[in-house]
Amino acid sequence: MPKPNILWIFTDQHRASAMSCAGDPNVQTPHIDRLAAEGIRFTNAYANSPMCAPFRGSLYTGQYISTHGVNCLFKPLDPNKQPLLPQVLQDNGYHTSHMGKWHLSGGDCPSHFVSPYFRPGWDDWMGWENSNRPFNTEFGKGDMPIPLYTMDGYQTDVMTDMFLDWLKEYNEDKPWFHVMSYESPHPPNQAPDEYMQRYENADIQLRPNVDLNDPKIDGYIKTHQGYYAQICNMDDNVGRIIKALEDQGQLDNTIIFYFADHGDMMGSHGRRNKEVAEQESSNIPFLVRCPGLIKSQVTDAFISCVDIMPSLLGLLGIDIPDSVEGQDCSDTICGIDNDGTDSVLFQFDRPFFSFKEHHELHYRGIRHGPWKYIVHYFPERNRLYNLDEDPYEMHNRIHDDKYQDIASELHEHLQHKLNTIKDDFILRTH
Repeated sequence: MPKPNILWIFTDQHRASAMSCAGDPNVQTPHIDRLAAEGIRFTNAYANSPMCAPFRGSLYTGQYISTHGVNCLFKPLDPNKQPLLPQVLQDNGYHTSHMGKWHLSGGDCPSHFVSPYFRPGWDDWMGWENSNRPFNTEFGKGDMPIPLYTMDGYQTDVMTDMFLDWLKEYNEDKPWFHVMSYESPHPPNQAPDEYMQRYENADIQLRPNVDLNDPKIDGYIKTHQGYYAQICNMDDNVGRIIKALEDQGQLDNTIIFYFADHGDMMGSHGRRNKEVAEQESSNIPFLVRCPGLIKSQVTDAFISCVDIMPSLLGLLGIDIPDSVEGQDCSDTICGIDNDGTDSVLFQFDRPFFSFKEHHELHYRGIRHGPWKYIVHYFPERNRLYNLDEDPYEMHNRIHDDKYQDIASELHEHLQHKLNTIKDDFILRTH
C-alpha cells in the first residue's frame, strides 16, 4: 500500500462549537461536516496555550511552551533545539509544502517574509509571518525576501486557488505533506460581500455565558456576524479542496486534518479574543478523515496540540523523536481505542514580551475527567469548573467547600504534570 498524502487545513481562531456538526445554530458547514461524518471528530480537542505562536511552536515540535520556548507572540522558535515535523517527514520520503501564515519567526504584523532559517524542512514554501489582512495579503515565495507578492482578492479564496494549481502540477513520485495555514476566521472578521450579506441582519443566537446587558453587546453581535461569514466562506473552500482531490483520485489516499490554533471568546465571560483556558478560547475543532484507516465516529477522548505531531507520525508508522513530549493518539484516531490522553495541560505566560505588564494572564491549568482547574499567578483568579454539569463554565467552584478535595487532587495532578516537563511555574494555593 502506498504511503498516504497528508493535508492540513489549519485555520486561525475557529472555536470547536462553530460548526453545524457541533450543533451551532448560526452556521451551516456541510463540507467540514462531511470530513467529520467520514472520519473522526474530537469534541475534547484543545490548544494547550491558546494563542497563535505558542500553539504553532507546539504543533511543529510536539513540545510544551516551557520546553520549546515560544511563550508569547513575538518570540521565535529556535529550529536547532529539536527536529521539526516537516524535517521528520522529509527524512521519511515525503515532499513537504507550506502555504500561508507561519508566525514562528518572531515577527509583528504585518510581517511578510520568513527567513528559511526559521522554517527548515519545507520543499515548497509560500507564506508570511503574520498579516491579519484578509484582502490583498502580501506574501513571499521560496528563500528570497524580494519580491513580495500580493494576493488579488480574499486570502482564503486565493490560497485555495493556489493549492488547486499546486495539486494539478505536482508530479513527483513521492507522497506529499501539504499545510494550508489560513488566517480566517481571525479578526478583523471580514469576508467577501456575498458572505457578509448573509449575516448582515442575521439574528445571532449567543452562548448563555454572553451577558446580553453588557454595554459591548452590539459589538459582540457584529463580531459574530463577520465570524460566521468567514466560516461559511472557509467551508465552501473546504468543499473546493475535497472536490479537487476527488477529481484527481487522491481523496481516499489523503489523510485530511481540519483544526485551528485556538478559538475566540466574542463576549463569553465578558471577554474578546483568546488566551484564556475557557472553552470558547481553548477548545478547537479537530477532525481527521482517511477511509480504510480511520473509522467514522465522534469521540470525547482528550487530545491537544502537543499530541498532533506524534499522532500523525504514529498513523504513518514513523519513529517519534525523543524530543517530543506529546502522546501518540493514533490508535484513538483510528478507532482502535477511545483512550486519548489522560488529561490536558494548559500553559499561558503572556501575549507580548513583558511579563510585568501581563502577569495577570499568567496561568497553568488541567482538564481531567469533567473538571477544568486553572491556577493563576494571582490566586484570586483561580477557577474550577465541572463541564458535565456546567458546559458554559458559568459557576466557579473554587471556593465551594463541597469541592475542596477535588481541587486538591487536581492541584496535585497539575503539579505532577508540571514537574514531569520541568515547568517551574509556582502553583499557588487553590
